[in-house]
Amino acid sequence: MEGRMKPERNVPLFRMFLSFILATTIFTIIILISSGASYYNYQRISSQNNIVTKYLNDMDILLNMSTSDCGEDILVKSSIILDEVGGKLDLLEKRFGKKDSRVLEQKKLYSQLELKHFNIIKQIKKQCNEDYITILFFYSNNEPLNEESERMGFILRTFKDKMSDKIMIYSFDYNLNSELIINLKENYNITSAPIAVINEQDKIYVKNIEDLTPYLKPKLSPYVIRLN
Repeated sequence: MEGRMKPERNVPLFRMFLSFILATTIFTIIILISSGASYYNYQRISSQNNIVTKYLNDMDILLNMSTSDCGEDILVKSSIILDEVGGKLDLLEKRFGKKDSRVLEQKKLYSQLELKHFNIIKQIKKQCNEDYITILFFYSNNEPLNEESERMGFILRTFKDKMSDKIMIYSFDYNLNSELIINLKENYNITSAPIAVINEQDKIYVKNIEDLTPYLKPKLSPYVIRLN
């Protein structure tokens, strides 16, 4: 007897088409949910960060007060504002990247806040005879300077954390397309990054904490940390 012919096991065309449609639909839904969540998070954070406009006004009030008032309350309030907005900006950078156009717009506002806080410190130093070390840190997120900038930023933060609460560090994006940044670079003759301006006088490329300790008062320098 002749062997039986096995029936062909052809997959019907409509099943293949259905599988394709189903896979495409699921993929599209995932993308939409992900995009929607990201957009919602941005809108939420961005709307909060837009309060920077109000914070700028609050900083102006505190700046005016600092010309005649030596109370610690001014410094505390202005520092809280700076830290709060800085935290939100950091969150935006982590979610969308440091070069995202929305993040860069928020950074411009934050730079204004930093400069106002810097001017408050200058007034307190002048009016209240307080010893503060101010550091204007110009960094770059562009390769290959980004790694150097991160290293110098780490050294500066360690210097502040380990040495004294009288050290004020203000970080500015060297490449930010902002009139404020352009003016700062012109005022302090900044032509490259990373670089630090100490007490508005000395420009130094910080390699380790020992480069910074000469600016400390003896009572504020209990020990020296070297970072190789």
